[in-house]
Amino acid sequence: MGLLSDAAAMARGRAGALFLTAALSLAPAYLVGGAIVFVAFARATAEPDLTRREALAERRALPPDAPAEQRRDVLREAREPGAPRRPVVSLTLVAGLLSGGLVFLAGLFLAQAALLGMAVGAGGPGAAWAAVAPRLHALGRTLAAALALVALGSVAGGVPGLFAAFAFSLAGAVAMAENVSGFPALHRSWELIKRVWPAQLGLVLCATAVEVLLTQGLGRLLPERTVVAPALLDAAVAAVVLPLPVFASAVLYLKARSAAEGKPVDELRQYILRTSEPG
Repeated sequence: MGLLSDAAAMARGRAGALFLTAALSLAPAYLVGGAIVFVAFARATAEPDLTRREALAERRALPPDAPAEQRRDVLREAREPGAPRRPVVSLTLVAGLLSGGLVFLAGLFLAQAALLGMAVGAGGPGAAWAAVAPRLHALGRTLAAALALVALGSVAGGVPGLFAAFAFSLAGAVAMAENVSGFPALHRSWELIKRVWPAQLGLVLCATAVEVLLTQGLGRLLPERTVVAPALLDAAVAAVVLPLPVFASAVLYLKARSAAEGKPVDELRQYILRTSEPG
């Protein structure tokens, strides 16, 4: 069976529980992350947009009747390398996008861990999150390692950070279901991703496209200069759009592990359910 048909079979009759399980992690993360990004964007767009000539004019204002020679001096200084200029990229915006993105990743990470419980047969949101509780230490170590590498990659140029986020996109399920955490869990995620990267990339691109289109389209209807409304919109859209792709990624983890270990998916589901039961 294909990924989508497997995910549909595992979610059959439990769609409401699945959405609620994911929303408990996604909604707070996207509420906070959305607020961070909105504030950063607002502050970045409020920064003065001065040309070098305007900046020099502020430092060296000339009277209307200034001689032509003085005006030529100002223009000459504007062409000098040391003349003041506005940065091409706003550091405020970059820092806000990075911080907000890391918060989003944390919400997705925990949602995947909880939804793996639903994929293996947990009775509902309470049971799924109860299974997460004993693994919080391992999940925390793995999440911290993943966020650190994604942040370093983002600072190094952006693309390495995106690659790291994708390579570690099964780390939540790994830390939840296997006896590894931290950097070994990230390595395990990468080993599994190499088996199923086309399917995972498709999930990521489709979910991101729908998320961006909805938030940008509906965001135009919101009042300006307010943080709460855009953050609530981000949280609501995430809670509606992302549960199914994240659940599918948890199912993809099961399929990748099944192929790697040569065990049937149903056998893995029973094993994970049995070993993740509280107590």
